[in-house]
Amino acid sequence: MQGIIAKVNGVSLWHLVQGQGTPIVFLHGGPGAYDYLEPLSALLDDNCFQMIRYEQRGSWRSEKTGPYNIETFIEDLEQLRIHLGLKNWVVCGHSWGASLALAYAIKYPRNVKALIYISGTGIDAAWHLDYRENRLNSMTPSDRAEYMYLRSAIATMEGEKRAHTQHRLRELSLRTDLFNQNNFHKLPRMDGQFVNNEVNQKLGAECDVYFGSEEFKQAVAFNKFPSLFVHGEVDPRPYRYVAELATNLQNCKFVLIPHAGHYPWLDNAAILKKYINEFLSRISRQ
Repeated sequence: MQGIIAKVNGVSLWHLVQGQGTPIVFLHGGPGAYDYLEPLSALLDDNCFQMIRYEQRGSWRSEKTGPYNIETFIEDLEQLRIHLGLKNWVVCGHSWGASLALAYAIKYPRNVKALIYISGTGIDAAWHLDYRENRLNSMTPSDRAEYMYLRSAIATMEGEKRAHTQHRLRELSLRTDLFNQNNFHKLPRMDGQFVNNEVNQKLGAECDVYFGSEEFKQAVAFNKFPSLFVHGEVDPRPYRYVAELATNLQNCKFVLIPHAGHYPWLDNAAILKKYINEFLSRISRQ
């Protein structure tokens, strides 16, 4: 299906709506990536759900105009809901999109029927160090040696050689996001027009302070919306921080998907589909 461009909160946002039933919006990761969540939405029955996918401000087919900060991205999402004429919806985010979904749900809880938080990082900034260690440990010995060498040498490189090295470092890193390495060709593109590095840097720099604030932590504890937190067992982003966050939500279930990494629909789609559809079926009956 072809998406459409509409003016939302002052910028042109690409979005796509399909199916009918309970509205559910999918929030891609990055920050600064693009809508790669069609395989995730395909796990749902479009006769039961109205599925909305969109590309965030600054991403591929959406307008590349700032400001690039969390509050603006939250408001973009809220204005998209209003633009579509929806009373409330399920918000489902992956990776950075999971963080954005949580931030939106905390600010606009009355507009959230439920939250699905897939492959997030929690709200404790300590996850960064554990992630880097897990990522290295997930590499084969030869890949790890190459990665460490290239990281140490890239500062001395220029032009095409530097670009080639950046591409190789990205590839080595992305491979650790999978349980099944044969699925590497199915990963989202994270190069060229498919990623906005400015968005990534500006939002990434803000996340630890925003989500780690006492104000945000207290708001999390007072929420009431139903939540499903899903994490791949071998995702190098440590699941213990996500499980800890889940315990602070009042109505939340945490699920660890076996034999799955950061993109559980690529590694173990059947189990992911089971948990998401069971959760949404329960929510739809409420």
